[in-house]
Amino acid sequence: MLQKVTKKRELDHVEEMILNVVNKKKLPFKTVLMDSWYATQRLMGLIDNLGKIYYCPLKINRERR
Repeated sequence: MLQKVTKKRELDHVEEMILNVVNKKKLPFKTVLMDSWYATQRLMGLIDNLGKIYYCPLKINRERR
């Protein structure tokens, strides 16, 4: 259970950092490189909705849609 809580908090933190870079700091970038650990549907959807491209390896347990 602790691992799920920790992962959720870290993923929330990553999401906040991306939104901060885009909305507050307004840093120009087109691409996000990330480890497979961060390759969640929610985070990839956020990056896609921001009009950015992401590159990351997918874990074998990720479903392709």
